[in-house]
Amino acid sequence: MTRILMGLAVGGLLTLLDIYPTHSRFLPALEIIKNRRHLVNIIIDTVTEISSFKKNLQVIKPPEDALTLSRFSKDGQVHTLAVLEDDGETVTGVDISAELKRYDRNSFDVIKNLAFNEVVKLIRTGSKKVVVKYKDLLPSMAGKEHLAIGINYVEHGKETGQVRPFMFPKYVDTDPAVHQLNYTEGWLLDHEVELGIVFPSAVCSTADLNRIMIGFLVVNDFTDRATLMRKMDSQNVTGGRGFPDAKSKKGFLPTGPYMVIPKDWRAFVKELHLKLSVNGELRQNGSAKDMVWNIDKIIEQSLSIRRQKKSFYQDKMVKLFEGNCIPANSIVITGTPSGVVFNAPTKGFIFGTVTKYIFTGGFFNAKMHPYILQQYLKKEMTNPRYLKPGDHVESSVNYLGTIKTSVKEHVPKVPK
Repeated sequence: MTRILMGLAVGGLLTLLDIYPTHSRFLPALEIIKNRRHLVNIIIDTVTEISSFKKNLQVIKPPEDALTLSRFSKDGQVHTLAVLEDDGETVTGVDISAELKRYDRNSFDVIKNLAFNEVVKLIRTGSKKVVVKYKDLLPSMAGKEHLAIGINYVEHGKETGQVRPFMFPKYVDTDPAVHQLNYTEGWLLDHEVELGIVFPSAVCSTADLNRIMIGFLVVNDFTDRATLMRKMDSQNVTGGRGFPDAKSKKGFLPTGPYMVIPKDWRAFVKELHLKLSVNGELRQNGSAKDMVWNIDKIIEQSLSIRRQKKSFYQDKMVKLFEGNCIPANSIVITGTPSGVVFNAPTKGFIFGTVTKYIFTGGFFNAKMHPYILQQYLKKEMTNPRYLKPGDHVESSVNYLGTIKTSVKEHVPKVPK
């Protein structure tokens, strides 16, 4: 209806300009546009985009191109909602759990054994439309064992001083898109907006990627850099020591409001842009097409180290995942673009610290690499850009929605 009314208005304007050509001097650009219908569409689309922006509407792909699925709880059961509209405060769509009488924990299991087009038909003919508030949405994926990749964007590698991607596990329950993170004193809390991918069944080879649906979601891979610097091996960073511990604290994996399953996932990935802002300041801005390892390569590398204990968690060596195949419904976290708080020590800092190490006799108490790392940790404790109570973080990927995180002071529970 809005488009029709705007079309009539613009059409009337153009008619007036035909009848009274002297008025055309006020709009000289119209004289170089011969196709009026094209002009009408440009004006209508522009006004519609501005209107959507003002209303905080999120752009949702039509089901024919991508299935957009949220989860919410009702009467003690988990429901999957096929989202058709998102105004930034509520999502509206078809309750496909109610349509199918399936209330599985994860959305992929709800549509199990259905072809993509069958799900589209179910959505288009479904009668059980509902509206769910953002605060009532569950994490778009449940689970607590995930795979993550470090240094998968060139510029992020430069800022952190690393050049080679590597994999490690992350052990933490997912959180919803409206997210509160309880800050603990002594953290160096850093943000990492990332693209997450999920599979409906176990993936045992890269060939599986051509025959199954793939889900995409925005996540924030929060990190405590203090824990990471204390536990990491500074001479073998890509060995993974410290990463699972630093990234597996409670609240460190919020997910977007929905999981999106595109019909053509390879084309879809090329459209995705990752952004993160803190208190309204844009800090991270990157494109998924710029990943060093694409999705095929990530899966290939993950499977190449199956059954091997290559990472450390809670001072024990652990596998990237159990079994021979990447488990269904585990999130594969694909890396973050540049713009995080942490940056590698500069050459000037290293030179000054090594000088101090030598002339103050630091070598009597510690090896050089751990000494430099500890001195840098002390320096980073004064960096005001790390997240702290009162900060608001928004992590987003177009078509995948936005995570809104409020950092709060952790208040320990007092025993009764």
